[in-house]
Amino acid sequence: MFDYKRIHSAITALRSKQIFFVGGAMKSGTTWLQILLDAHPNISCNGEGHLPNHLAPLMRRALDEHSEYTVWKNKTIFTEFRGYPHFSEEHYLYLLASAIALLLIEQTKNKAARVIGEKTPDNIRFLPLLDAAFPRARFIQVVRDGRDCAVSCWFHNLRVSPGWAQKQFGSMDGFVKMFADEWIANVGAGRKFGEQQPARYLEVRYEDLSSNPEGTLEKAFRFLGVGFSQDVVKRCCVAGSFEKLSGGRSPGEENRESFLRKGLPGEWHNHLDDEMNRIFQEKAGEWLSRFGYT
Repeated sequence: MFDYKRIHSAITALRSKQIFFVGGAMKSGTTWLQILLDAHPNISCNGEGHLPNHLAPLMRRALDEHSEYTVWKNKTIFTEFRGYPHFSEEHYLYLLASAIALLLIEQTKNKAARVIGEKTPDNIRFLPLLDAAFPRARFIQVVRDGRDCAVSCWFHNLRVSPGWAQKQFGSMDGFVKMFADEWIANVGAGRKFGEQQPARYLEVRYEDLSSNPEGTLEKAFRFLGVGFSQDVVKRCCVAGSFEKLSGGRSPGEENRESFLRKGLPGEWHNHLDDEMNRIFQEKAGEWLSRFGYT
């Protein structure tokens, strides 16, 4: 039986906890960070909700279509009477925030977590919207050398939809040229939000997760305000290690049929020639430099 009060109370309880969102350019390591965080006993962060990039526009469209319908009714039938009201921007944000909260509640049903996060790479382009819906939330951008992201994303596309990737881009070179602009847009959107909300924004570099997973994870735990011991950190790192997640492979041992293809920073050196590196740096050199990649 539908119980509005019970559901609304659950949403209120959820919003009193620390909510966070993880985003970043495609194949930048957002899934890896998610697994590491979710291994903490007091954090829930699993799966991809595609909330601001897919759910939000669908909700917006539904409300807009309903408003158009009532406007038509008001103009054609009820001209002598006061027209029916429309959903406002505040109503839209309330409904969106409630829908997201309901899914976060479902996500945490099997875990008594007090810090609850959602990871979708595209989140990084919608931080202002997520901020409006969850004004106490915190945000993490995972950053990886854009050239490594491009190479990893190309092989990911070949695994998932090879026909589309080859038809759309022809080769890795064609994809890399396009991806440079995409990478700039994503990391730039994250950094812009971070400059406006520095206390609620954290950047985590893929390369730092690789070279110093424990120290990088401790920094993320402090940012989220969750307690930890060295034993907890070590257990999280083991749970999110490449060897464990890949079924026993070592970083650098490639499997192109796996989501976890190789797991090594600097892979672009093996796939981009000098000309492609020059083109990528010509487009994205400023941002590569800002994040310490040149």
